[in-house]
Amino acid sequence: MDKLKHSITLFGFCFRYMRGEYSLEDVLRKTKDLGIDGFEIVAPQMIEGHPSPSQYWMDSFVDLYKKYDLTPVCYSIYVDNGKHKGRFLTEEERIVSTINEMEYAKRMGFSIVRSQDALLPKTMEKLLPYAEELGIHLAIELHGPYSPSTPIFQEYEELFERKNSKHLGIVMDYSAFSSGAPATVLDKFPDDVCHKDILHKVRKLYTTTEIPEDELVQMILSEGGDDLDVIIAKNKIFTGLMPGGKMGTIYYRTHPDYDGFRRLLKWSKYMHGKFWHVDDDLNCDEIDYPGFVKIMKKENYKGYIATEYEGAGFSPYYKDDDQIALHLRMLDKLWNEQ
Repeated sequence: MDKLKHSITLFGFCFRYMRGEYSLEDVLRKTKDLGIDGFEIVAPQMIEGHPSPSQYWMDSFVDLYKKYDLTPVCYSIYVDNGKHKGRFLTEEERIVSTINEMEYAKRMGFSIVRSQDALLPKTMEKLLPYAEELGIHLAIELHGPYSPSTPIFQEYEELFERKNSKHLGIVMDYSAFSSGAPATVLDKFPDDVCHKDILHKVRKLYTTTEIPEDELVQMILSEGGDDLDVIIAKNKIFTGLMPGGKMGTIYYRTHPDYDGFRRLLKWSKYMHGKFWHVDDDLNCDEIDYPGFVKIMKKENYKGYIATEYEGAGFSPYYKDDDQIALHLRMLDKLWNEQ
């Protein structure tokens, strides 16, 4: 493939959308202005009346994206296991809700429905006939802190191999391949509160090496940092899957699984190009985009990569559309260099 297929998840505009600064039409117009053709919508976030929107709303939405000559690609849903107090969803409930979402996705023109690992492989297999009938590609999202080697995703991979169907697959989210905190993780701290030069040095070492946390803490103190710097490092920089690691964050310290990424590519029609910051030199500190794009190019990946910006919560200094534009440029540059 000579050209990378771009999409965008409208979720990248979510902070301003949720605050009422952007309307749905605003984010669709911004998508077009950025030169992107395909888009993803997170159904519970932006679809009025979800999970059962009115025909009037759906018709209006279709008219709206056609107005900007956009292609609906991915309809993202969740497995709402917390819907009922004291229990998880039953398999029947997971099946019924997923069929409902697939039918609405089809009516609005989407070809891919992205669900989550809690759907479970055995349930996904039972949904295959419905996906085939609707002509929908039903895909499970691989999101950090999980990786291709996580047992549940090994079960999904076995299902994909066994069924070998174009209607089942995976949406790999780059959070599953991140190596640490973004460059903007300290932006909200005033310059006189902490020793940012020391903390950024430690952040880069943490992201690119396997130096244990306790050694990095000693480095902070030996280079002139203080106890407050250590607290900030532990709460804002150190994270991941090691014993005692802070969970619940949106970035992780993982060892990027290049082989797993390559192995799952054949089941991918769509992936999330997650990122939190791209600098003006088109570098993304927290994810080895050059390494993964090289694999995509070598394996002749033909699906979409959706730019997914989640950095608005870290820094007040960057506009979402500017960051999205830089990410698109970075991807094209890396693709063309291969």
